[in-house]
Amino acid sequence: MIMTQSQPIALVSGATRGIGLAIAQGLARKGVKVLLGARNLQSGQKIATEISTPDAQVEAVELDTTNQATIDNLAVLISEKYGRLDILVNNAGISLDFYPDLSVREKLSRTLATNVVGTAALTDAMIPLLEKSAHGRIVNVSSVLASFTSRGQTDWIYKDVAMPTYQASKAALNSLTLSYAKLLADKNIKVNAICPGLTATDATNHYGDRTPDQAAKIAITYALLEDDGPTGTFANEDSALSW
Repeated sequence: MIMTQSQPIALVSGATRGIGLAIAQGLARKGVKVLLGARNLQSGQKIATEISTPDAQVEAVELDTTNQATIDNLAVLISEKYGRLDILVNNAGISLDFYPDLSVREKLSRTLATNVVGTAALTDAMIPLLEKSAHGRIVNVSSVLASFTSRGQTDWIYKDVAMPTYQASKAALNSLTLSYAKLLADKNIKVNAICPGLTATDATNHYGDRTPDQAAKIAITYALLEDDGPTGTFANEDSALSW
């Protein structure tokens, strides 16, 4: 647990289902006040009510990372209500490679708008609030499928996977991670990318043998890094990953 004078406050984007929801629940169970990012506020409020307990506080907030107005409004809300943000988990993301009816332009435009542009826009909006935290943390939910090093290895477990749009977007997210880590290093804001692993969720048509709770553990670990923890890194639950 990050040691602060008051309860840590975390914002998790794309948190109404799957890994995002598991991250929100896991942080709340550790005593973090969680702002559950939801494109549909009413649905988010229902979910927040269902998972909240006296010891696990979750509050739904409207957030669509492709809609700048919701980002700006949320920054104002957090500033006025809490005065700071301690943790930002950039979890919102989409994968459209297996949608044959979409053109390459549509796939790339929509995927980059969410996975890259939306993440950068949300991060930039939250930096002033993270700067007011003594222990700011940014966690970007990436994928080992974006690793150029791994993709060049002939014995890699995923060597036959080709998801051009998704892999390009996560590689760009990794680049953002390194840039923000450098830009924010002197502000005690740690920025890391994590890979949750292949997880059975709606996004994967429930393919894979990992549960969202298992996948969420690595994100929670990096969200709660102590001050001597790393920044500008890429990792899964087993080890550091190559870019």
